[in-house]
Amino acid sequence: MSYTNTKTLRLEEAERNPLVLIDMATLKSMLNSVIGNALQNLNPKDVNLKNGERLNDNPDLMDMEEALKFLKVSKVTIHNWKKKGIIKSHKMGRKLYFKRSELLDAIKRQKYSLNTI
Repeated sequence: MSYTNTKTLRLEEAERNPLVLIDMATLKSMLNSVIGNALQNLNPKDVNLKNGERLNDNPDLMDMEEALKFLKVSKVTIHNWKKKGIIKSHKMGRKLYFKRSELLDAIKRQKYSLNTI
């Protein structure tokens, strides 16, 4: 019996009897398979932001690389602007997103504040 057949047999057995003993290696393999499939099917644009908006509902959302090109500045500058509160970012997992409209507003605010000095 091959590993695949054993795995299939154990899955079928687990469906019939929820209290089945399996070894740690098989459990890890099963979890890796299930989690791996779920992660492959995950589209980050379908995930909700903290404020309840969905990424795919907002076409002006940019990731870090797009924001760098849009603003024509370095990554360090973007991080400094975030710290100073000049621009807002939206974090999802380990990735940052920026709204084009918020970046444009920040640019307008900065130009206005420079003109009033």
